[in-house]
Amino acid sequence: MITVSKIERRYKLSSNEFIKNYVDRGKPVIISGVIPSWNSFSQWSLKYFKQLSPSLNIYAKRFSDKGIEICSLTMEKYIGLIEAYEADFLNNPSPPYCHDLPLFSLIPSLIKDAQPFPLDYLPEWYWYKWWRYCQFFLGCSNSITPLHFDCLLTNNIFFQIVGRKQFTILLPEDAKYCYRKGWRWFLVNPENPDFNKYPEYKNARPIKFIINPGDILYMPPGTLHHVRSLDMSISFNIDWHTTKSCLNALAASVKGMPIQNSYYNFLLAMGLVFKIPSQLIFKFYKSYLNYVS
Repeated sequence: MITVSKIERRYKLSSNEFIKNYVDRGKPVIISGVIPSWNSFSQWSLKYFKQLSPSLNIYAKRFSDKGIEICSLTMEKYIGLIEAYEADFLNNPSPPYCHDLPLFSLIPSLIKDAQPFPLDYLPEWYWYKWWRYCQFFLGCSNSITPLHFDCLLTNNIFFQIVGRKQFTILLPEDAKYCYRKGWRWFLVNPENPDFNKYPEYKNARPIKFIINPGDILYMPPGTLHHVRSLDMSISFNIDWHTTKSCLNALAASVKGMPIQNSYYNFLLAMGLVFKIPSQLIFKFYKSYLNYVS
């Protein structure tokens, strides 16, 4: 078992080192020096997105104790809400959070802005049209994703393009201290834990850090994470499996994983374990990118 008290930061980490020292060992890491060469690093902004596709219909989420509320609106309308909030947050309500949106598929011209993409960080099975597996996060400062782990127990590479985000992560072995709610959400707020209500959290070992524009964050399967945007933020990620993590995720089907999640993991196993090409699997897997769990 890997014990981590702080997260390592590495510059232009090679794929061999990344896989050997972090993926295979289930160890998080922040990688710098890759994104700054991309066009997105200098070009992406609220104005850029609004000019590209003002009438695009998107969705955003509000997280609360009652669950997740989905809001539908156009890109132009949504960006207007963010701009109003950032200009005067005292007199404008916080907008919902554009969370897990497959924006590369909706605006294909964005793909060229994320080149050269570090494909060799991923298993080769994902290389064909890699951008189809990406999900975007676009929101105002103080947008929050509550404590959770990724629902398919995948690896997660997170690309921070604009703004800063504060992450609080806990490795999977500390999940038992965080008061689970359902399959992947947790009741503890690691920014302000209520030890009277959740006394076991005193045994947890949270790791808090900031990712800056141009950083790439890797989180192993089952990593709990709470995320706060410190600024207006644009980022995207890829949830992905290795053969090992895919088989482990399938085994979790008997430990409470929802049947829909097990279905998506079965599809990925067909590709990663039985070598069925991704272009055949993706038409069935595609609905995962709009899946709310």
